[in-house]
Amino acid sequence: MPSSLVRSLGIAAGILVLAGVQNASAQITNSVEFTTSFPFTVGYATLPAGSYTIRPDDDNPAVFELTGAHESVLFETNNTQARETPKKSEIVFKRYGDGYVLKDIWVVGSDSGVEAVTVEGERHAAKHGPQSEQRVEARKKLETARNR
Repeated sequence: MPSSLVRSLGIAAGILVLAGVQNASAQITNSVEFTTSFPFTVGYATLPAGSYTIRPDDDNPAVFELTGAHESVLFETNNTQARETPKKSEIVFKRYGDGYVLKDIWVVGSDSGVEAVTVEGERHAAKHGPQSEQRVEARKKLETARNR
């Protein structure tokens, strides 16, 4: 009797852990569109001001693809939680001196989002300049088979 109870509790705990992992990786499932008036860095790439679309990779939910008129960049992310549920979708940039780094992606109505993984260039910039934040409004793009 005690071993079947332990086994049942173990199975229940395993199911809860797997459900939590699935939920954590599923916060941004649709593409998000935004436009900046300034150049910025994401991962190891620097991109010009312009209009962009960000979407999760089909094979790895921690990797996102950012596409613009003439560029496409893959970058890694970590899940993050908002202090408050966002009232609008937005992209958050960290500003170091006169440079911007894409940092967070938030979608309206979800208290979970993603944070771009910090790379060496951002670590260096953070050591050598004051930091502020710039928020850019984004639009959640409805997915169709054609724009995936």
